[in-house]
Amino acid sequence: MLKGGSLRGLDQRVWLLCGGRIISTTGFSIVLPFLAIHLHRDLALSMGEVGMVFLVMAVAGAFGQITGGELADRIGRRQVMFASMGLRGLIFLFLFTAFLFHSDIWAITILLSVSNALGSLFDPASSAMIADIVEPGRRLEAYGILRIGQNIGWTLGPLISGLMILLLPFSYLFLMTAITCSIVGMVILLLVKEPSRVAVGHDRFHPRDLLKIWHNKAFFIFCLASLPLGIILGQLSSTFSVFCVKDVGIPEAGVGYLYALNGVIVVLLQFPMTRFISHYRMPLVLSAGSLLYALGYFLAGLTEIGWVLLFTVIIITLGENTVSPSSTAMVASLSPENEKGRYMGVYGIFFYFGWSLGPTVGGVLYDLLHGSPFALWSAVASIAMMSAIGFLIMGRSLTETSPRPTGRMGRAKG
Repeated sequence: MLKGGSLRGLDQRVWLLCGGRIISTTGFSIVLPFLAIHLHRDLALSMGEVGMVFLVMAVAGAFGQITGGELADRIGRRQVMFASMGLRGLIFLFLFTAFLFHSDIWAITILLSVSNALGSLFDPASSAMIADIVEPGRRLEAYGILRIGQNIGWTLGPLISGLMILLLPFSYLFLMTAITCSIVGMVILLLVKEPSRVAVGHDRFHPRDLLKIWHNKAFFIFCLASLPLGIILGQLSSTFSVFCVKDVGIPEAGVGYLYALNGVIVVLLQFPMTRFISHYRMPLVLSAGSLLYALGYFLAGLTEIGWVLLFTVIIITLGENTVSPSSTAMVASLSPENEKGRYMGVYGIFFYFGWSLGPTVGGVLYDLLHGSPFALWSAVASIAMMSAIGFLIMGRSLTETSPRPTGRMGRAKG
């Protein structure tokens, strides 16, 4: 176990995967902030059509989650991660050409969707590898490290693209993203070893195999509780940003600063918060994180003063820091040794589906209630409360000996 707060003793592959997350997320976040703008401006799509493109991408991403989990259990974690990054780099090269020559929107939508599906293969495979190589008592810590790496990437990407877009056409951002994916693919291929404990299966997959998962009552409740939480996570970059600009009058640059604050809090506080929540049972941690989301969004409806919304972002980010690594650690705890990839993929579908519904649910609520901020954000907060209650119900379905996020539970062999 850790001594004196040291990070020593973690498998080297944790740090390699963290570095890979930084590079790959930086690459993707170079493109994403400007994608909707250029689909609307350069390809003359309506905002409704842009929304449909993003919806198709989200569906493809959900499909990639379950496929990635199944493949990780059948052919190995390393192979799936390498294929994900290598093939995605190739697709980004095609997107570079497609945007450079203003290709047909159908071709661009297909390429974007394939890219999203390939990117989604990576997450369940990497999460399953962490479960393989890190002892149960330190998994929450390891998942927190991956999340810090991801948020460093989300901070660096927009800064880089903001400079590039001044010097180069938008299409060249895809070229940079292709390079970052290729770098991560080579790191996985050359430096990351497959965990020796993984028993790769070669039996034919059948959809009924997935039905066996639902015999795990706690996992089923956990997935249902995670869906509304995914909807909540989709609000910060959609409904909340529109509310800040349109209803409160914050300039767009100011909203950008709020997002930057979100990233800075994650990077600075994720690890100490992980240490703190490691002393409590996971269902309670997940419920508390959901309550922080509810409180943050509830406060947004109590004020029309821009700077006070800083507290909303701070509280929401604390909820994010609480829930995100704990959710992945929970999946690892609930899944059998030889099905961790499958369980990660199934959880990803529920969470990804909720996240993709987030802008739609928030948009409908905004259209109905934007004249009453209190009613709007109380409705959003109530969705987070559904998750909080669901996680408590899950906790009751577990035995009294259910694992905590961390603790002395033995050491995994890599």
